[in-house]
Amino acid sequence: MKTFITICIMLSFSFFIPQLSGAMPWSWDMYDQPSHKAQEEEAPAQPEGIVPTTGKPLHIVEREDAEKLKNPVPVTEESLERGKDRYNIYCATCHGDTGKGDGPVGLKYAPPTDLSDEYVQTKPDGDIYYTITYGGLVIMPSYGDSVLYLDRWHIVNYIKQTFNNNQ
Repeated sequence: MKTFITICIMLSFSFFIPQLSGAMPWSWDMYDQPSHKAQEEEAPAQPEGIVPTTGKPLHIVEREDAEKLKNPVPVTEESLERGKDRYNIYCATCHGDTGKGDGPVGLKYAPPTDLSDEYVQTKPDGDIYYTITYGGLVIMPSYGDSVLYLDRWHIVNYIKQTFNNNQ
């Protein structure tokens, strides 16, 4: 009977006074932690190479200025390999391996632009870069947040060199 009463008393303490029942020295760690209030201290310095969350990065222009952009990536075997790799990841699902819009998504929904067409092949590199960055017409989404800056230029090189029927 004494054991039963002792257990009842211990259980009542654990139910009615939970702070005492689990009060070990480490149970207050989250309660007594250092905290920093906004604007009480100077903000830490921003690390180099961060991606801005507002505004446009410096290398982005409006469409009318896009044709003036010069491709900073020379056409080399390495660039074409990188462009092919990125094209297969981001573009081939719609534009297909041939660039004619015969990818699985392009066949199921509205067909995308034929990348081997003279219309695309005569565009300046900057215009194609802009389309990759911001999307095009109504159906092509923006890939500016998905494809790295230089990778977009590698894709431009790949499109211009691989799908050009005039070569």
